[in-house]
Amino acid sequence: MNQTLARERQQIHFFAYLVGTGIHLASWRHETAFPQASIDFAHQVKLARTAEDAKFDAIFLGDSLAIDETSNPGILNRFDPIGLVTALGAVTSNIGLIATSSTSYDEPFNFARAALTADHISGGRVGWNIVTTRDLTNSTAGNFSADEHFDHSLRYRRAEEFVEVTQGLWNSWDTDAFLYDKDNGRFFDRHKLRRLEYKGEFFKVAGPLNIGPSPQHSPLLAQAGTSVPGQQLGARFANALFASHPDIPQARQYRDSIRAQAKAFGRNPDELYVYQAISPVVADTRDEALERIRELDNLITDQQVLDFLQEYFAGQLDFTGLAADATVAQSGIPTIAQPRTDFRSAGEQISGREDEVTLKDLYSILTGDKRNHDFIGTPQHVADSLERWHAEGAADGFNLMFSLLPQDLERFAKGVIPLLQERGLARTEYAGTTLKSHLGLDPQPKGQP
Repeated sequence: MNQTLARERQQIHFFAYLVGTGIHLASWRHETAFPQASIDFAHQVKLARTAEDAKFDAIFLGDSLAIDETSNPGILNRFDPIGLVTALGAVTSNIGLIATSSTSYDEPFNFARAALTADHISGGRVGWNIVTTRDLTNSTAGNFSADEHFDHSLRYRRAEEFVEVTQGLWNSWDTDAFLYDKDNGRFFDRHKLRRLEYKGEFFKVAGPLNIGPSPQHSPLLAQAGTSVPGQQLGARFANALFASHPDIPQARQYRDSIRAQAKAFGRNPDELYVYQAISPVVADTRDEALERIRELDNLITDQQVLDFLQEYFAGQLDFTGLAADATVAQSGIPTIAQPRTDFRSAGEQISGREDEVTLKDLYSILTGDKRNHDFIGTPQHVADSLERWHAEGAADGFNLMFSLLPQDLERFAKGVIPLLQERGLARTEYAGTTLKSHLGLDPQPKGQP
């Protein structure tokens, strides 16, 4: 392991997941919230700079390709993530900028060009969160001239091919291909340009791409997936893996497994960082933190919960007559013989707790909230938990999905980060200027000039 990578492996790494007023589905109703946050660029800049001041690796922007009346309000009215990271790249200096884009409903050439453009504008700080797209509304295909959503296995076959093509396009040019030699009339070296000529099951792409390498060569790859094909995709391509596990043993088991799979692909497992998704709530006392959670939960309407679940489990269950505080077991969800494939992660999180997890809790899980009592309480308690998870091999870092923005981000940045910095577990300054440098990674793809 090189010295730079070894240094970064000793620290705890952080991404900040930014969505409107926060991941909590009722955050927009809080008395301090700015409901228009998701389409206010000044607000997005403030969040990014707060994370940058705390020396986070990156901010992380999710996406959805279909909405309806039951969607989380935070996603109903928001910027396109590639467009937003492009703009943020011009007004930030060091923090990474990770945008989500779907391999099911995009074309590799278009995406490769847009993402590498953003990477250039930011000076090499962009990342791509690879998703195959969950169909929460049962209507995604209808937005893309398709009759039905791709099934799970087909989505992941397409995803593997999509990433292969995209990386091939990003490798169209050697880093020193452009000569700009006015005296001899040589704009570029023809021997350092490669055509792709890719032909596969889903794509036929000639190339080359009409933009050269960025300061980090090309965007960092990130991915989340707990299914077998999802883990395979991440182990083969990604440097940042997103996961969500309720305790250290399960988190450590996942991390060990994904590292072993990466090694089987011929990769260095230390070049993969597993970020556990958590929704930390920091306050002066644990009781105050719990009260803030209750305050937000009380803003969720029962109708909102039941309408969403009725559509999510379309044709499988009838939620008429149930209350939002009914348990998952009482709803009959555990009796569904073949639940949706994208219910897998939520099902794993509530397994064994169906008699205590309410429908309101399940709604929060499905729409993004990642609560864990290890990360709810005083700055000292949260810092101790982060250190323990890291030391015990459960996580290399954390994807922080704050319930209420900007308050929860600011409390974490001002309360928890300084404690970790004192312990040598969080950086005090950026060592490099690119996203890949924040993880101690070599920007040049293996085997490329």
